Amino acid sequence: MDTEKQKASPGGTAPAPQAPPILTPEDVEAMEAMTDGASGYFYQMLDYIEERVREGVRQGRFTVEQAHGDLDTALWYAYACNNIGEYEYYYRAAQWMADSEAAAREQRSGIWFYRYGCALMYCGRLEEARRYAEEGVALDPDYVWGWLEVGKLRSHFGDREGALEAVRRGLELEPGDYEFLTLRREIQEGRTLEEMEFHWIDPDCDQALQDGEDESAEEKRQSIACICCDQENLEAIQAALSPTEWEADAPYCTFTIPYQGRTLTGRFFLNEAAVSKLPLLWVQELVRRLPELERRGRTFLSAQAGVSTEGLAFQWFAVQPDRGLRLSFQQDNTQQLVYFRPDFSLQEADSQPALQRPTGGSFLAFVLLEMPGWDEEKFRRDLLEDWGIPCLTEVQSGENGGSTLVFEVDGMLAAVSLYPFPVPRGEAEENAAHNYLWSEAEETTARHQAQLLAAVSAREQDPRDAGALEIKLVRTLCRQAGVLGIYANGTVYQPEFYEEAAAAMEEEDLPLLNLVWLGLYRREGGLCGYTDGLRSFGKDEIEVLDTPAEPGELRSFLFDLTSYVVTEDATFHDGETLGFDADQRLPITRSAGVWHDGMTVKIGYPQKP
Repeated sequence: MDTEKQKASPGGTAPAPQAPPILTPEDVEAMEAMTDGASGYFYQMLDYIEERVREGVRQGRFTVEQAHGDLDTALWYAYACNNIGEYEYYYRAAQWMADSEAAAREQRSGIWFYRYGCALMYCGRLEEARRYAEEGVALDPDYVWGWLEVGKLRSHFGDREGALEAVRRGLELEPGDYEFLTLRREIQEGRTLEEMEFHWIDPDCDQALQDGEDESAEEKRQSIACICCDQENLEAIQAALSPTEWEADAPYCTFTIPYQGRTLTGRFFLNEAAVSKLPLLWVQELVRRLPELERRGRTFLSAQAGVSTEGLAFQWFAVQPDRGLRLSFQQDNTQQLVYFRPDFSLQEADSQPALQRPTGGSFLAFVLLEMPGWDEEKFRRDLLEDWGIPCLTEVQSGENGGSTLVFEVDGMLAAVSLYPFPVPRGEAEENAAHNYLWSEAEETTARHQAQLLAAVSAREQDPRDAGALEIKLVRTLCRQAGVLGIYANGTVYQPEFYEEAAAAMEEEDLPLLNLVWLGLYRREGGLCGYTDGLRSFGKDEIEVLDTPAEPGELRSFLFDLTSYVVTEDATFHDGETLGFDADQRLPITRSAGVWHDGMTVKIGYPQKP
């Protein structure tokens, strides 16, 4: 609380506590030593009061109810809480003080009504705050700071003349007071209640606050945000969340929302008034990104030493007053928390071990067939005729009519397997939708009834040689009957595109477009792009987020990055910059993926001149 100047003991002018005593004269002396006007060691004071009450209850000197009902204890407790100046402590003050109301009214304690009204105001309970503030000045019109609160609340509720009258009464009691003079000016200017609260008692400190030179200004804004509720925006935020349950101001807002076939608990560490100040677009983005945040959180946890995510459930998420996020993953009695910044970037502790990079060297592709079956002998002939690769091993029969052919090529291991059934769980169809270059991809993929898996392991050889062999196997398999598409790198390629892209092999270049998919998608911040396939080369996948680029521009940029990484065997490191000319400095960060599971490298998109 920053509006009450202490002219006497912060405990007020109440008579000595009735028996049984709660706070002794020695306790009061100790707490007075913790104060210096309107400043002091308020956390320490609060701890002191609570410990003295616990000790007295343990010793049987009084009960909890008697301690809460004691007027002098309530005044000290509220003084500490209100001066801490955070929503949680205003809430605690309001909860504690309610039990001493009868004693306050009996003693006509204007200071009690002032402090209780102030706590209520910062909890967003404005009508109650005004009622108690008005009663306070009626019972004790000589308590000057009660008039300050009454003036602000009268102005908020539209009683301008009554507000100015409260200022006049205050200036009679405290002539020339800075706070009352400031309040009079702001009433005349039509300022809001929250604007009237954005002040310090000391004129010099207040001037620094108004000039933006106070480091604690943001904390003060967060507290003030809890006063007035923007009902229209609150309702829009609730509509964006679609909560199945909503518990407000107890002391925070807790809710459940539908999430992936179940309900998920969420919490704003704010009351409804403060929630109503959140940008609606940010809340909408939070709801949209929750599955992504969960995936990135699991990636981060699984990459930490000694942390396993097996059986770990995404239990709840919480929003801090500064819009920072916490995600909780739990199993039995174990809880793991993952923190995100307000822009949804992962907040990784500097002390965490470096997250592992992919090993690389393995390539996979599924050639999708309209009907089960393949001609193994034709495959052998085509492989030898087209690429000079002999395959002399025997086909091994598998279950349900499947078969596998395993052979070695220049120290690498190659395998081709027939699976006479579609890719399970609609996975191929789902990923086919990512191919923005083939409008019929999803529809065509849905027709497949079997798959030919082409796999290459580099062993000790260069992953680029393994990638080239993978392309040769797939091109050879595409000469089988009934080929519909090639499922690889997180999408499904059209056979004609795959063959055309592979033409680079004729010039002894590695056809990167066959081995790395350049994906595009759009979200609120702009067009985003990603690679899918670089992990097979032992490299992090690349993401470029929220750009103003056109699709063709971003795809070309991704291709240049991919080419640089693969042909130059380049590895990007967190905190570095990248430039394609002497003046370019594109930031590089390495963190949990947005599109991908696992870690990815994020590269800034060049700004247009």
